[in-house]
Amino acid sequence: MSTPQSVKRLHVLRHGQAIHNVQRGWPERDPPLTELGLEQARKVSLTFKPDLVICSPMTRTIQTMYAVLSTLEDSGTDIPKEIWPNLREAHDAICNKGVSRAIIAAAYPTLDFSRCNTEWDYEEHSDEAATLRAKEVLDEVRRRPEKDVLLVGHRAFLAYLVGDERFLNCELRTYELNDEGKLLLCSRQLLTADT
Repeated sequence: MSTPQSVKRLHVLRHGQAIHNVQRGWPERDPPLTELGLEQARKVSLTFKPDLVICSPMTRTIQTMYAVLSTLEDSGTDIPKEIWPNLREAHDAICNKGVSRAIIAAAYPTLDFSRCNTEWDYEEHSDEAATLRAKEVLDEVRRRPEKDVLLVGHRAFLAYLVGDERFLNCELRTYELNDEGKLLLCSRQLLTADT
C-alpha cells in the first residue's frame, strides 16, 4: 500500500468549449476557445497547486491551461509547464490538426515546443497509435518526480488515457497511480449546468 508521501496524482482536464464544439464541421485547423470556453476554464477550481502542468500543443488546450492557472492565488506563474505532442487529439478531423511549431511558438513564446514536430505531420489516427500514445504518457508521468501533475487534453484522447467515459468541457478528474501504475479515480469536478 502507498504511503501518503509516495502518492502520485494525475489531475486530468479537458479543454473548455472551443469553436468546433459549437460549429460542427469547423473548416480550419486549431480552433480557439469560445468566450464560454474561456469562462468555463476560469471557473475550474483547483484545490491543489500542480508541481507540473503538461498540455497538448493546441490553442484550445493552452488557452484552457492559462485560464485555469490564472485562478490560483499566485497565478501559477512559477509552475513548470511542458507541451507534450502525445496529448494531441485522437481523430483526424481538420479541427484536430494543429499548426506548425513556428506558428504556435510565436503565439506562446514562453512555452517550449521542442518536443513537437516542425510541421503538424503526425501519423493518421488509429486505435493502436492512440493506445500506444496513452501508454507512453502514463509511463512518463509515472517516471517523473512530481507528485501532482495537471494534464490538459482532448476528449477522445483522454478516453484512451483513462479508459473511462468521455470528459465534458472543462471536466476535471483526479486519479492516483497505484503501485502497479494503474489509475484509480479519486474525484470528479463538473461545472454547473449554466456553463
